[in-house]
Amino acid sequence: MKAFAAFILRGPFQAATVMVAAALLPLLSVLAAGALALVTLRDGLRQGVVVGAMAGAALFALMFAALGTGEPALRLILEQWVPVLLLAEVLRRSVSLPLTLLLWMGLGAVAVIGFHLVVPDPAAYWRSVVEAFLAVAGGEAELGGEAGVLLQDELLPVMTGLWAVNLMLVVLAGLLIGRGLQALLFNPGGLRAEFHALDLGREAALVALVLWLGGLFAGPSLITDLALVTGAAFVVQAIAFSHAIVAARGLSGGWLVPVYVLAPLLFRPLALVGIGDALFQWRRRLGGGTSSQ
Repeated sequence: MKAFAAFILRGPFQAATVMVAAALLPLLSVLAAGALALVTLRDGLRQGVVVGAMAGAALFALMFAALGTGEPALRLILEQWVPVLLLAEVLRRSVSLPLTLLLWMGLGAVAVIGFHLVVPDPAAYWRSVVEAFLAVAGGEAELGGEAGVLLQDELLPVMTGLWAVNLMLVVLAGLLIGRGLQALLFNPGGLRAEFHALDLGREAALVALVLWLGGLFAGPSLITDLALVTGAAFVVQAIAFSHAIVAARGLSGGWLVPVYVLAPLLFRPLALVGIGDALFQWRRRLGGGTSSQ
């Protein structure tokens, strides 16, 4: 991995080449954001913009030539590369992972609020998207049966929040890959220490808790979607809490596997663990270290 990180930092052309190659492979596209984050963290916003612009232009041209449209490239740039560029620059200047993740959470909230402002009926919008997908896939164009009822009653009302959380996680993965590669080259173990000490603070935890409780009473709404976004940030804190405790107790990393495997199923409980850690400093009480704040 050191050789990979060093190659990215060799120059704008090399970094842009890695970004384009990764972006063309769906399972590796997050590496493109990681390369952009690494360049920005090491060389600053200006160099990140240069590399991102080079990679974006090349990716747009390739997709236009292959598909007749550059829209997928534009979506990738706007949804992943621009947020990663911004967050990497904030992390470079502040050297604060908690502050950067609070901004990350804020960007997710802005995306949700913007969606609700543009789309009057989000559930109806997502229903049309699902039905269009089913029609293209050769399935039933209309949602019916038990699966359709489940989708209609449980998933569609919160799809906006889930959409935002999905984008947020991809962006965060790219940022952490870039930070990890930077640490590997210049500060071995740096990301591990930062992550173990991650604490988003009591104020953010109180906001997340109020939104979560509000969502329980309000039902599917903007509040519910914002609760998902803020909850995602505290799921990350819960994972950091788990890492810190495992390391402090000298346990095997295998204890963390269930946390990652069950995270999608235990989203709310994990979010509450993260909120509780921020509010009551469980990590310090259990011997997992203190926060960086």
